[in-house]
Amino acid sequence: MLGAEPTDEGTGMLSRRGTLGGIAAAAAMMLSGCGLRGEDVSAEAQEAAAAVDGVTSAALEQELGSRFQRLLRGRIEIAESGREAGLAVYDEAMRAVVTVVHDRLDAETARRMQVGGITGVLADGTELDALELDPDMPVEDPRLDRVSAGAFYARYGLG
Repeated sequence: MLGAEPTDEGTGMLSRRGTLGGIAAAAAMMLSGCGLRGEDVSAEAQEAAAAVDGVTSAALEQELGSRFQRLLRGRIEIAESGREAGLAVYDEAMRAVVTVVHDRLDAETARRMQVGGITGVLADGTELDALELDPDMPVEDPRLDRVSAGAFYARYGLG
């Protein structure tokens, strides 16, 4: 003890414990979605959609999907009951939403934001979805949960 050479016995274990604790905390954070959700644009997108002529209300929320993708979903209530006129209002509301996503988020995050879960609802209860705006929409898989904001960029003149 006195006069004995100092050893680093035990410090390696603390170092490993600290590292393992850090890894566990990072994994917990990733699994809970903390840090992956990013900037929430739902309130601004909702406000932009609600401001479109013919929209009676909008309720949007941003979520993290099961594969850690960012989702913007909800309903846009439309005063029109005619399908053609209602589709035109829904198109303008989606333009407003996609523009907010494009303008507020970094390019890659904005392009990948899933917006196919935003439904337009006409006064008679008829529901409209993003694929009805452009049946030939350039998406990898023609499912609503795969429709990203980037798929609308050409349609709305965004880059």
